[in-house]
Amino acid sequence: MARILVVDDSRLARAALRRNLEQAGHKVTEAADAEAALLLLKDGSFDLISSDVLMPGLDGRAFLNALTGQPGSPPVLVVTADVQLSTREEFLRRGAAAVVNKPFAPDVLLAAVDAALGERQRSEPRLSDEQRADLADVVNIAVGHAAAALNDLTGLSVELKVPEVDVVTVPALARTFSQLVEETLSSVQMGFRGGLDGCAFLVFPPSSAAKLASLVAGEPGSRISEGMHSGTLTEIGNILINAVVGAIANLLDLRLRYSLPVYSEGRMMDLLAAQRTGSIPVILVARARFEIRESQIDGSLLLLFEMTSFESLLRALTRRGGGR
Repeated sequence: MARILVVDDSRLARAALRRNLEQAGHKVTEAADAEAALLLLKDGSFDLISSDVLMPGLDGRAFLNALTGQPGSPPVLVVTADVQLSTREEFLRRGAAAVVNKPFAPDVLLAAVDAALGERQRSEPRLSDEQRADLADVVNIAVGHAAAALNDLTGLSVELKVPEVDVVTVPALARTFSQLVEETLSSVQMGFRGGLDGCAFLVFPPSSAAKLASLVAGEPGSRISEGMHSGTLTEIGNILINAVVGAIANLLDLRLRYSLPVYSEGRMMDLLAAQRTGSIPVILVARARFEIRESQIDGSLLLLFEMTSFESLLRALTRRGGGR
């Protein structure tokens, strides 16, 4: 039995959802709008949220955004009369677990509910406080190597900080960074295999990418050609990802093999989907602020490590902790 919060301004829709969900053995709580749902989420714990799209006040999009960054936020099943494929794709990019069209067939609804609950149980990262602290320690040291590499690359003093390190699933990533979900980003990806399997992403918001590429290309403040822009960012990504992943491998006593770096532009969820391996990935996120005071450049780097071997990472952290 799961605890499900049904959010819909239609009394008839709420009644239909409640009837089908309760017949399947779930416990249902209703909210007539997103504001009421947010209050219920503060006071109670739920395993799944069913949300309409068109509602007075906060609509379904704003409701998903309001859940941004909330730890342990349950998966959201969008139930809507909007049958456009573009709407379905948008909400999946934003982190919805699934989209079900109204009027819904009971078996379709319950299959989507079971899939969302099952995926959460299988894929939700589980870290103890000690593991989280060890992971933050390793990543902070590794990003320090990247800061040193960026110093050498630019010839300037680069201050690079890692204010947040977390481990999330792809839907949770979309909720946490919803402000970037629809933005076109510059990204360098590099796969790795061996003691850990996955892909490292170095993601630049557009303004940060342009400033950094111009600086490294020797033309600070100027607009460089598209070819030079992508080539420079590929080299930056190659150096920084090698610095970070190599430091992690050394700290955890692992041997890794790298693929060639690949530059691309697109939305975050599309970049991740292009690397999908078929298994349920876990994303190690390190969001770093950088500042180069001499050139008045500041921005952010988002390091995403898609781990298809999450248990291997936990075992490596345990070995490292036991050896201290």
